[in-house]
Amino acid sequence: MENNVMTPAAVRSGHPGRTIQKMAGDDKSGRSPAGGGRSPLGADRRKPQRSSKAAIVWLILFLVLAGLLLFKGYGPARAVEFSQSEFEEKLAAMQIVSVEMTWENGNVMVCEGKFRRQGLSSVPVTTTPVQSPRSGDAEIRPNADETYKTRVVYTDDLARLLQKSGANVVVKPNNSGFWNFILIGVLPLVVVIGFIYFFSMRQMRASGRGAMDFGRSKARMIPPDELNVHFDDIAGADEAKEEIREIVEYLKDPLRFQLVGGQIPKGCLIVGEPGTGKTLIAKAVACEAGVPFFSISGSDFVEMFVGVGASRVRDMFEQARKNTPCLIFIDEIDAVGRSRFSGWGGGHDEREQTLNAMLVEMDGLESRNGVIVLAATNRPDVLDPALLRPGRFDRQVVMDLPDIVGRRQILDVHVKKIKVDSSVNLDVMARTTPGFSGADLANLCNEAALLAARYNREAVTQADMEEARDKVSYGRERRSRRITDRERKLTAYHEAGHALVALHNKYATPLHKVTIIPRGTAYLGATFSMPKEDAYTRSKLELEADMEMTMGGRAAEEIIFGDITTGASGDINQLTHTARLMVCLYGMSDKLGTIKYGNFPAHPHMPFDAQPEERVSPETAREIDLEIRRLSQNALESARDCLTRHRDELEKLAKALLERETLSIDEINVLLGRDPEPDALGRPEQTLRPTEDDGTAEQGL
Repeated sequence: MENNVMTPAAVRSGHPGRTIQKMAGDDKSGRSPAGGGRSPLGADRRKPQRSSKAAIVWLILFLVLAGLLLFKGYGPARAVEFSQSEFEEKLAAMQIVSVEMTWENGNVMVCEGKFRRQGLSSVPVTTTPVQSPRSGDAEIRPNADETYKTRVVYTDDLARLLQKSGANVVVKPNNSGFWNFILIGVLPLVVVIGFIYFFSMRQMRASGRGAMDFGRSKARMIPPDELNVHFDDIAGADEAKEEIREIVEYLKDPLRFQLVGGQIPKGCLIVGEPGTGKTLIAKAVACEAGVPFFSISGSDFVEMFVGVGASRVRDMFEQARKNTPCLIFIDEIDAVGRSRFSGWGGGHDEREQTLNAMLVEMDGLESRNGVIVLAATNRPDVLDPALLRPGRFDRQVVMDLPDIVGRRQILDVHVKKIKVDSSVNLDVMARTTPGFSGADLANLCNEAALLAARYNREAVTQADMEEARDKVSYGRERRSRRITDRERKLTAYHEAGHALVALHNKYATPLHKVTIIPRGTAYLGATFSMPKEDAYTRSKLELEADMEMTMGGRAAEEIIFGDITTGASGDINQLTHTARLMVCLYGMSDKLGTIKYGNFPAHPHMPFDAQPEERVSPETAREIDLEIRRLSQNALESARDCLTRHRDELEKLAKALLERETLSIDEINVLLGRDPEPDALGRPEQTLRPTEDDGTAEQGL
């Protein structure tokens, strides 16, 4: 049967009067039930990164060489360039001190050496030369030796001038061409290439994406002693643990199964809503069995290069065969295991090749005894049929949302991590949280601890737990929001209308509390109703009663103010949705009969337009619209009649809400003189927010 039980609340959104009732089976995105949020499956054993000192040394060397090549030297003194005529004039004036001659080619030679501004016959060099600096040039010392450089053509006249000048002439062999070529032509290129290679290889090693490792598997092998998760740490999933325990027993004692001819499932697909503990139970299997655990995500296989994913699949199974017996866990396998027949063509070749490689490795010609594949997904409907057949994933383990007993067990696990007051009633919290996953309950306990710390309490109280529950479901209270007296009055009567219709209809979901405190981003008030127990089917009378309660706010506005507001938009949306389900899906219309009309999603995350279209004739569509209108109008008229008969109670309840803002079911029964319900979820009087007067706290829930 389909799970279509309404959940615990009718909540106002936007303006006075919107109510929202959610399905008890609707999931809340969360994490694992007993272990909080998902965490890495063990420490990532990577080598420490190399020090950056080597990079700094390479950078400094590169800059030094570039500077030497650019400036052809260093220091403040630079060689003065002479032409041949100037050089001959200096020789004639006896200003050249030394000459180092190097043959270049033919009669051309390079001359370098020292010269003086004054001739050799002039005044000798002073010990303290007078400095006369010029901007951008070397310091000029009148009697100090300076460096020169010139390129001249060797002639007989130049030879005679060199003999008469009295300069110290040295002829050097021409062996610098090779070294100049190395220094100027080769060395800069080598330095640049080495610099680029060093940083590129260092970055590739740091990211683990070396050229040789690109097709290697990214699966991490985690030893069992690092997991530290046992079946006792998982609460609220007794059936799933019992079903998957066979894998643990086989890994511990395979001979017992082999003697009777039994074969353990080669693969096990763990299916469940987000936050129900799929990853956690896989870790518990590996920890209990005491075997190596390979963990990888389905998205790690898919790359932009075709063939890389298939190569990683083959490498992963090759590593697993070397460590048998072992477990391979593929999280979110729908990323790579989607059906190959879902489109009309133009499929992603990389993803399909990866899937084909996985199909062959799981059940192909080669044997893989001792390798068990576990996979987790919350979208089993999109997986390829070849992946789900016996011989690959032989068994599917369902991690369902916990029932009331499971929620109590999960709360027992998480309250051990926080300090709670003796007045906290976990039975009430388990009953008032239908549809919560294990991750939601873990978040609830954590939020309650944060609230207690915020108000300087030594332990978590029942008020903290309830406020945390409402915060997780509908958002935080917005007491700072400025609301006019008119809107506040509208909200009070609107929520009082919801509450009274629920009180006077025995088929409606039992009332829990009413508040006119804004919450979240859209709610100006809320009417909370909690079922007495988990329910997976609803009767026609119960659905009609909830529809009447949904329209109680709009009916109260018409009766009290003679006008209607936009605040009932959420109520109308919920009413129309329920009426359409009754007519088109549940077969609860006498006029249209037990026939399914239109499209309805097969999965809660799948939109309506993703389903194959089921056409209905224009005449049938008109009859559907008329029947939905009839059910909606009947709900509004029933709510209006109820509030008209009990208008005095409506006035009394609305005024009490204006004064106290929040009323529990026990307080409402006392206010209206009704007998208390034997299983009402009234909470003890506890404090939540300290006031500025006497240090006590006002009731906020």
